[in-house]
Amino acid sequence: MADNDTSGSARDPHRSRADLLSRAETAFRAGDLAGADRLYADLLDTAPDMVPALVGKAITGTRLRGATRDALDLLDRAATLAPDNSHIPQTRAAILNEVGDFANAVAAARQALAINPRCALAYVNLTDSTTIRPGDPIFATGQAALDDPTLPDPDRIPIHFALGKAHQDCGVFDTAFAHFDRGNRLKPALADLGDTQAVAARQMSLFSPKFCKTLTGATRTRPRPIFILGMPRSGTTLLERMLAAHPEVATAGERPELNRISGAFFAKAQAANPDTAPDQAIRSAMTSKALAEIARAYITPVARAAGQARPQVIDKNPLNFWNIGLIAATFADAPILHLRRNPLDTCLSNYIANFRTGLTFSNRPETLGRYFRLYDDLMQHWDAALPGRICHVEYEALVQSPEPTLRRVLATCDLQWDAACLAPEQTGGRIATASRYQARQKVSAASVGKWRSYAAHLDPLIDALGGMEWITAYDARRQIA
Repeated sequence: MADNDTSGSARDPHRSRADLLSRAETAFRAGDLAGADRLYADLLDTAPDMVPALVGKAITGTRLRGATRDALDLLDRAATLAPDNSHIPQTRAAILNEVGDFANAVAAARQALAINPRCALAYVNLTDSTTIRPGDPIFATGQAALDDPTLPDPDRIPIHFALGKAHQDCGVFDTAFAHFDRGNRLKPALADLGDTQAVAARQMSLFSPKFCKTLTGATRTRPRPIFILGMPRSGTTLLERMLAAHPEVATAGERPELNRISGAFFAKAQAANPDTAPDQAIRSAMTSKALAEIARAYITPVARAAGQARPQVIDKNPLNFWNIGLIAATFADAPILHLRRNPLDTCLSNYIANFRTGLTFSNRPETLGRYFRLYDDLMQHWDAALPGRICHVEYEALVQSPEPTLRRVLATCDLQWDAACLAPEQTGGRIATASRYQARQKVSAASVGKWRSYAAHLDPLIDALGGMEWITAYDARRQIA
C-alpha cells in the first residue's frame, strides 16, 4: 500500500529519496544487485547529485555489467561534489583493482587514506594492488588506526589483514602471521562442522557408487559448461584465467546457480514424496526431463553472465565440489576440473585471505583443517563413484610445468592447443576473487611451499589435518592418482 501512495512523496521529496536510498542499500547488502541497481538509477533520475547513489550505481554497474568506464565517470561526478569523502576514492580503488589497473588503484587507495586514515577497505585495496616495501607509510598509518580504541572491530579486521600482507611482502613472517591471526580471531568462530559433515554424508549416500553407475548425463548444452572446482585458494582462479585465454572459452566467474538449483530441487523432491526415504525421493525425481530442465535453468544465466558467445563457458565456483554428483547426472559432456594443492599451502592461503562473506570454516585453524579433511573424503568418494569422470589438476604441476599440464586439461575439454593459455596475465576482464593480483601476474611457482615461512605457527592446523604423516600421505596419494 505504501509503495503505491505517492502523496507523502509529493509533500516531502527529501524523505522519499531517503527511503529509496535506504531500500537500495538494503537490497545491496542482501545481494540483490539488480534491485539495488534499479533503485539507484531511480534516485539519480530525480536527484542526479546524490553522492551515495552515484557511488552505489558505480558499484552495481561494474558488478552486473562490467561497466567500468561508466562507473569511473559516476565516481568522478561524486568526487567533484564531495572531495573529502574517502569512500569515493576507496570505491575507485576497488573497481580498478578488479580490472587489473593496479597503479591507479594504489593511487586511489592512498588518496582515500590521506582523506581518512581509518578508511579500512582502502588498506586492503592498497596492499592487494602492489608489493609493499619496508618504510611504506601504510605501516605507521595502519598501526595508528589500530591503536585507536574507538575503531570498531569490523574496521580492524581488514586493516589487520592488510598489514599482514604488507609485513609478508617484507619477509617479516612472524609479525605478518600475528596480524592475520588477529584479523581472523575478530571474526565469528564456526562452532563445529556438524552441518557440513551431515551434508557430506548425505551426498555420499544419495550418490552411491551403485546409483552413480546409472548417471550418464541427461543432456548436452551449448555453450558447454566447464566446471573448475576444489578447495578455495587451490589455484582455481589461475586455471580459469589460463582457459579463458582460449578463443573458444568464455568465463562467467564464480556462479551461485548450481547450488541454488540443487537445494531447491532436493527440497521439492522430498516435499512431493514425504512418505518416501529422502534419498529415494530425490533419485525418483531425477528423470531425464527434470535434469534437462535443471541444465536449461543453469546454463541460461551462466551464459548471460559470461558476456561472450563462445562454445564453452567456465563456472569457477570452487565449492561446486559438493555438487559433482548432480553435475554428472545433468551434463553428459561437461568437463570437471579439480584443482589439488598441498594441504598446508591451501589452508594457509585460506587463513591469510580476508573472505568477507561465507567460508567461516577458514576463520580458525581447527575448523579449517577439519574442513579440508571433509573435502578430501568427499572427493575420494566422487572418484570411486564416478571413475574417470574428474580431471585432477595438481597446482604445483600447473605452475612448475604449465604447458604439459595445460595440454592435458585442454584435451579433456576437447580444445586445441593455444599458446595464449600460457600467458594468463594478458587475459582481460574482471577478477573479483581474493587472488585478483596474483592471477594477473606471470605464472610463478613462488607460492609452492609457502607454508614453511609460517611453520612456527601452524601446529593447530597440522593437528586438525591429522598430523604431518597424513599430509605427507595425501601429497603422495595425489601425485600417483
